[in-house]
Amino acid sequence: MNPNLISMFKTGASKIPLDRVPSLARSLEVDPAFLMQLALEQAVGKTASVALLEVFGTPTTVNERAWLLEIRDASDHTDPKLTARSRTVLRSIFSR
Repeated sequence: MNPNLISMFKTGASKIPLDRVPSLARSLEVDPAFLMQLALEQAVGKTASVALLEVFGTPTTVNERAWLLEIRDASDHTDPKLTARSRTVLRSIFSR
């Protein structure tokens, strides 16, 4: 990718095309969900971006999706409710 184009993205002189976010994220070795959130805000503005995220939810990172897949597999896709006990166990994993 053209280094000048990357500089233009960084300074805001050029908008990141939304359809290029996945490949650009791979090239930059950044999480595509995070980059998409930034590109979306740049493309449609802060207010519209907030509205879209309110409707569709916060984008999940690759690591978060791995956790979700494991929870679904461990629960046999039963959509378990987050209880006080399960919250405590989860937080203990992270020493919180």
